[in-house]
Amino acid sequence: MQFKNSLLLLTALTAGSAVARAHGHERRHQHQARAVGDVVTAVIDGKVATWVNTYGGPTQAPAAPAATAAPAVQNDVVADASVTPLPTSTAVTTTTTSATTTSTAFPTGFGGQTQPTGTGDTFCGNQGIPYGSNIIQITEDDVSTYDYTITLDGSAVTEDYQVVFWNKCDSNDQLTGWYATTFPLTVTVSAGSTSYIAVDTNSQGGFVALPASQDIPRNSLGSILGFWGEFDFADSNNANWSGFDVSAIQAQNAGQTDFPGLKMEANGVVSSITTNLGAVDNAYTADEAAIGGIGGNLPSGPVALTATLGFSG
Repeated sequence: MQFKNSLLLLTALTAGSAVARAHGHERRHQHQARAVGDVVTAVIDGKVATWVNTYGGPTQAPAAPAATAAPAVQNDVVADASVTPLPTSTAVTTTTTSATTTSTAFPTGFGGQTQPTGTGDTFCGNQGIPYGSNIIQITEDDVSTYDYTITLDGSAVTEDYQVVFWNKCDSNDQLTGWYATTFPLTVTVSAGSTSYIAVDTNSQGGFVALPASQDIPRNSLGSILGFWGEFDFADSNNANWSGFDVSAIQAQNAGQTDFPGLKMEANGVVSSITTNLGAVDNAYTADEAAIGGIGGNLPSGPVALTATLGFSG
């Protein structure tokens, strides 16, 4: 996606995936094992970023609703190939609270909006108050009343799928939302059915869609694996542009590509990867991790995304 400067950092911070490329494609996919306290330096979309690693590896116990600060993500690092499934939450929304998360849901169904922090590749937009209330499930009748929506199309799947959504940043403004063990939203999409999601403005995040019978796969650092769907809606750090893409970067870095396909489409733009990484169209693989502009890059205005689950072409 060509999102002006820092679209969806999701990939820029973990490796380089969609929404943030020319818009700031977050490299959230490229991780390398670093010791706690190490100074990590990486080039993110042409700019040098340096930080102190605070991540010592995932815990095995299920996370409490209010997860502690997740790992400081390392950029441009290859993830370990081993996969360690961790328990996931089936709750639709988390119950994370803090001194600033006392708002009740607005009439729209969203919670309050958090103040953005950071700039460029460290930008964290709206994560909802309480945390995660910026991503909600809605009915088909309500789709037209929201500016930013994702339709989950289950016409291509033959069993129940679970779709887990995360914010790019965790509740502590760390770029580690994809390490979550509880999620802002988890939706079950039955074979042949359709579900509808609304996302609040200035929100950046992602999702994976997998058979509900499976645990969410993760690499040895705790990062979610699969073919990610990434989104960035009305980014205040990028003149309110929006963007989206499908990314296999994190999966490839972990040596795991046997995942269901995913297609995202909006405003005539398609980004897709077929099952088992069979075919790639305007989407991210490890080879494109350093390239900006892949996926959809949309100027200010409403966006109605459709995500086809289990896409095989």
